[in-house]
Amino acid sequence: MPNRPTLTLFALAMILAGALTLAPWECAAQTVPAPLTIRIGYIPVGDCMQLYVAEELGFFKEQGLAVELTPLKGGPLFAMAVESGELDAGWSNTASLAVAEDRGFDFAILSPGAFEREDTNRVHSLLVAADSPIQGLADLEGKTVAINALGNINEIAITALAAESGIDPKRIRLVEIPFPQMSAALSGGSVDAVLTLEPFVTLARESGSARMLEPAALRAFGPRFLIAAWFAKREWIAANPGLAHGFRTAVLKASAFIEAHPGQARDILTRHTRLSPELTRSITLPYFAQTIEDQDMQPIIDLAARFDFISQSFPAARLRGPSLQN
Repeated sequence: MPNRPTLTLFALAMILAGALTLAPWECAAQTVPAPLTIRIGYIPVGDCMQLYVAEELGFFKEQGLAVELTPLKGGPLFAMAVESGELDAGWSNTASLAVAEDRGFDFAILSPGAFEREDTNRVHSLLVAADSPIQGLADLEGKTVAINALGNINEIAITALAAESGIDPKRIRLVEIPFPQMSAALSGGSVDAVLTLEPFVTLARESGSARMLEPAALRAFGPRFLIAAWFAKREWIAANPGLAHGFRTAVLKASAFIEAHPGQARDILTRHTRLSPELTRSITLPYFAQTIEDQDMQPIIDLAARFDFISQSFPAARLRGPSLQN
């Protein structure tokens, strides 16, 4: 009996010591910083699958980021949204970035996006209706062709194809139609041809509603080129280095995953789009590189200057963000 108070006091001391030991850990758990929000604009097509992969596999979360996604239809809309501050970063084709640079916008590439390679990763094609009388590019004179946005990489591509075929590009009427609506416009006869991309190329061909007029619709830019990239304002990148680095790291990790696990990446694409598993297994995907070479962009800039989309050509390095300078 005389020892009982001593044991009770000892036990109480141990409990208090344990509580004091746990308190700092509990406080630390309660002060874990909340994820930083980054607002991203994208086009809901396979070209943007880095975004789907990084989101589903938690690569953004690993970087402490919460991503707010806004779908848009083309480069000029992204430029306006990023410039106004409505978006922190967006997806833009290389030609639209060149036009923005020429007009004095403060944009820079934040991370590599989708590349087209003629041998293995051709994703853009020029289609006509299956029963169309159009047999060659020269037959497009006086006809209406749909592209997703005016003033972008696809308009330059059509202009280059027309010039190559001896047509005055002004004799082709270009109209803006979002990619998902192009097939219906072609079948309905409101346009004579569409410059579209996967998965809509495969969908149209497999349905029998369309045929290829020019498989390599963007071949004027060379055997490998940067279709589009993630971009932001230089001012924003400088003011938010942690957000910029985290986003770039997550996207590049997604690119590496797509390259190493193409089957799983296609499954992720299925879950983030309305595409069937059968379709995602059959479409051609873009190439997602870890780096951008000047030659991946320079032909696009040069053709933009040649056809007066920009006032003059300039070195492709000017489009790079601080972290992408060689």
